[in-house]
Amino acid sequence: MERRNFLGMGAVMAGAAIFPAASHAASAEKKPEGAVTLYYELRVPMPEKQRVLNNIDGLTSLLKGKQGFLSFSFKQMTGESTMVRNYPAHLKGVLDRGYADSDGHPTSPKLPLFYTLFIRFDSYDALIASQVQAWFAEQIVPSLFAYKPTTPPTKTPIKLEYYEGIYTTVAAGDRQKLYTTPDEIKTFLQHQSDEVTSRYVTVENHVMIKDANREAFNQKVARLLGTAQQTFRPDVHDAAYDDRYPHGQAGTAQNSYYRKAVTTEILQNAFADGNTRSYIMHGVWENMYDHENSHLDPRFLAAAGPVGAYVVSGPVEPFYDTIKQSH
Repeated sequence: MERRNFLGMGAVMAGAAIFPAASHAASAEKKPEGAVTLYYELRVPMPEKQRVLNNIDGLTSLLKGKQGFLSFSFKQMTGESTMVRNYPAHLKGVLDRGYADSDGHPTSPKLPLFYTLFIRFDSYDALIASQVQAWFAEQIVPSLFAYKPTTPPTKTPIKLEYYEGIYTTVAAGDRQKLYTTPDEIKTFLQHQSDEVTSRYVTVENHVMIKDANREAFNQKVARLLGTAQQTFRPDVHDAAYDDRYPHGQAGTAQNSYYRKAVTTEILQNAFADGNTRSYIMHGVWENMYDHENSHLDPRFLAAAGPVGAYVVSGPVEPFYDTIKQSH
């Protein structure tokens, strides 16, 4: 299934963009330069959850011995943004924990758990040499089969498709600065924020554009990234501004405040999907309402409009908790 078709099923799949692994062997595109991200999306049946988590733990020791490895993070989907779909403001956050609250719930035995895995390397050659793709096929894929909701659950021969993609980072940022050069991006990917201990919320905005518009889109989306890293509420021009909170105040359901994003990153698929190309706008926020309230800010809306004009599939914007991380 092509990504453009799957993104159109976002409402059915609760925002998860999972589809068969793409083959890059026949691609006419040259291999990507600079740091790259091997990215997976997968559905894990609840009976297989612990086995998958144990194997992800083993990935830590495997990768630390690999030349060119920078970092990895494993994230569980918890829900989905309403504000990215331009729902009314009073609905912000209503889908925040729908999937997390179903984890292990006895009334939903057929519901799989949704995860994403980011594995960062300093080069495409280092990624290939690491053989981590073979590790995924051996250690994770055997768990990706549907189960019948019997007592106990019964494994079936029905395979659950997953997605594998190789991405480059167009631009990234944190509360100190924006990063656009190859060396800056490599350093950013090597020193990720402590998302597990801090209990930050990850937001992944999935879109596809026409590949012919890639250069123009990259310029527009880099400006949007800058807006996410530089704006907050209340800011210095607001009557409610308090200089004790230089990054803004915490967003809640009752206010329109939000703190700057902790980090943001624009990931571009290194290989086209026909005449389209997929992107992930990967943001980390202190809480979910910080993200949702940012969508209400006129400055964000002004920066997002030119980006949205290029989108042919999406946006789909799930929330995730980072549950495992290594540098």
